[in-house]
Amino acid sequence: MKTEKCEKTMDDFMMLDKNERLPIAITLHLLSCKKCRTQVRYLTLAEKYTGEYLRPTAELQIKPVSMAKWIVCGIVMIVFMLMFGAFSSKINNQNLITAFYLVFGLIVTAYCAVFMGQNLDFFVKKITPKGSQG
Repeated sequence: MKTEKCEKTMDDFMMLDKNERLPIAITLHLLSCKKCRTQVRYLTLAEKYTGEYLRPTAELQIKPVSMAKWIVCGIVMIVFMLMFGAFSSKINNQNLITAFYLVFGLIVTAYCAVFMGQNLDFFVKKITPKGSQG
């Protein structure tokens, strides 16, 4: 009977998220069961030691984001749009102008999507949800 309760308690403990508060049932069982308390202590130490190794490794793998090429491409796109806008007053075909702006809109959308896709790791690591600091 005690081993079933220990197994259920350890299963419940393993289902918890990191740093989540322990439910009262698990806390009471850990206070009364030395075997489970020792297992939880070993698991906590193992997570701590592996976390210390993984943290520097993850920091080494973050590749720096070079914004220069993205800024240059963006400026070139804006310059082309402004130039077309200046010269489009001489074009009488409204369908051609509309088609150009639709294609340009698609190019800008694709540019933004590729930028986000290429730098997703940067955005995920730099942006933290409100309330998760600590």
